[in-house]
Amino acid sequence: APAVPFAVLGVGDRNWAATYQHIPTLIDDRLDALGAHRLLPRAEADASGDLGGTVKEFTAALRTQLLARYGDPATVGAARPAAKDTGYTVTEITGGPLDALAARHDLVPMTVTEAYDLTAEDWPRPKRFLRIALPDGVGYRTADHLAVLPANAPAAVERAARALGADPETVLALHTAGRAARDTLPVDRPVTVRQLLTHHLELGLRPTPEQVAVLAAHNPCPPERLALENLAEDDPRTLIELIEAHPALRGALPWPTVLELLPPLRIRHYSLSSSPATDARHADLMVSLLPGGTGSTHLHSLRPGDTVLARVQPCREAFRLDPAEDTPVILVAAGTGLAPFRGAVADRLAAGRTGPARLYFGCDDPDGDFLHAAEFAAAEAAGVISVRPVFSARPEHGHRFVQHRIAAEAAEVWELLQAGARVYVCGDGSRMAPGVRAAFRELHGAQTGTSAGESEAWLRELTASGRYIEDVYAAG
Repeated sequence: APAVPFAVLGVGDRNWAATYQHIPTLIDDRLDALGAHRLLPRAEADASGDLGGTVKEFTAALRTQLLARYGDPATVGAARPAAKDTGYTVTEITGGPLDALAARHDLVPMTVTEAYDLTAEDWPRPKRFLRIALPDGVGYRTADHLAVLPANAPAAVERAARALGADPETVLALHTAGRAARDTLPVDRPVTVRQLLTHHLELGLRPTPEQVAVLAAHNPCPPERLALENLAEDDPRTLIELIEAHPALRGALPWPTVLELLPPLRIRHYSLSSSPATDARHADLMVSLLPGGTGSTHLHSLRPGDTVLARVQPCREAFRLDPAEDTPVILVAAGTGLAPFRGAVADRLAAGRTGPARLYFGCDDPDGDFLHAAEFAAAEAAGVISVRPVFSARPEHGHRFVQHRIAAEAAEVWELLQAGARVYVCGDGSRMAPGVRAAFRELHGAQTGTSAGESEAWLRELTASGRYIEDVYAAG
């Protein structure tokens, strides 16, 4: 029998690093292993990046493959009959480039009403509080996310323009030449270099080996070209920094090449840290400033009265805590992963819930970055939450990270789990979340005397049954 043809397009959001493209990859690999015929390489569509462009490219390639396989081969790649050429092409343009970008992503301007540091003065890893007024007709639920379109910092824009040899005030007109445009680019309307670099392109990412090869091919200086051709794959410099380090590239990259090299500016997602039970017309954020982070740098620069382009993005239903339930809950967070749990605790306080609820929270120092400490102390005094902080810079009883305290209190945690507790984990998906998973596997083994494999199977079952839920993200 002929092999079953297939093509996989995975749609996801790379901010959720633990699950991004996991299922599409599994399906693609499994079909291939079973002998199916792959029509196209697996494609990845990122909801926080150029989703529309990826989908258009994939569907166009798939159409060509299907026509070649099942349709009239003579029609493959054939252009549609052209309309009579009148000599003019007219497009009605309303608004500026940023208006068009906001409309494509369903973003609306939202006004910042409060902004201040949550950490101590001169703290090396600052975290900032933002309160944002929601426009009429926009609401949210506890644990939802705010999808934000950031802007590159003015200094980064000036630096990129210098590296490219471009005047920031030069006006460009982008046209697609028959190719599907990336959804994030301002096509067929005037845009300055400054606007393009500020609102539409990522400036802080490392290049791929293929992109380095493009830089080498465009470099007119033989020694610089050779250096780029021999560049180590683990070179930490960004694409803009590489261009700076090879000055012969200044002015040597045509704009179409620049647009291929610099990825579209992607939307960032932040967990809301407030509860509509407290204030339904404002949404709160807590944002950690990441070195070189475009989104966090932008949000840290905002002051009351500034606006941000954003939309409310619902979280997974499984991650919502119902304050009306009496089921025990175990909340685990580090840093600004605390955000959705601040809202959940406010919900419990508003509902007068005092059922078993425990919060393991990791930060550096009780006097430096214990976020909203007074609020949580008041909630604990009211009996709605038991807070178990862990301080990496000033550890108590050897507990530097949340997983250490969970392990130390394994008997209590196990008792809650035996009573049907649900576990919610929010924060860094590369370090904290794996450490917490390991702590739960180990406490299961210690409490039951089972093997590591059996403890792994237990945690998988806990996850599958909706009792161990993560909302983790990649830093950036």
